[in-house]
Amino acid sequence: MKPHSPFPLFVAALLWGGAPALAAPPAPVGGGGDVIEGHAQATEGDTLLVDGGEIRLYGIDAPDPGQTCKNRRGASYDCFAQATKELQAVVQDKIVRCTTKESPPKQRRLGVCKLEDGRDVAGIMVRAGWAPAYTALTPDYYSIQVLAVSHRAGMWGGRVEPPWLWRDHQAAMEADATGKPRKKPGGQP
Repeated sequence: MKPHSPFPLFVAALLWGGAPALAAPPAPVGGGGDVIEGHAQATEGDTLLVDGGEIRLYGIDAPDPGQTCKNRRGASYDCFAQATKELQAVVQDKIVRCTTKESPPKQRRLGVCKLEDGRDVAGIMVRAGWAPAYTALTPDYYSIQVLAVSHRAGMWGGRVEPPWLWRDHQAAMEADATGKPRKKPGGQP
């Protein structure tokens, strides 16, 4: 059986009312502009530990712990672990320079991180297909994602549910199981 293209799911995510492409971003708080530089370690597919400080890569949203995807042959794999591994490979033994951005309330510090050669770490992850662009924050990586999808790079080679939709589905299942009211859609990271 031929695996389904991830494109319809991606388009549905963009058209769905709770998708980040259509959701208003939370109001920013806290200052930005601090520069943190040093060796980095990936803690998630969109998060780095740089010089002892945690930085979530601005403009992308990689799979969450527990999230699985399907490869080209339809076999499930841990796309959270794979995205984290891919990000670690990008920053391994390299100096990373991150400039912080204003961060939404109660969320990790956001930043734009670049390698010594000037390449944008988030852009590398989107182009490789291991993190979708998070257009609720910025359209900066959207065109790169379109290219990654068209080349079936990384997760786009099989089936992937955008992380914000996956979080919404997890919250809905938890609400159904516990009888608690559902959280609003949007799955903000």
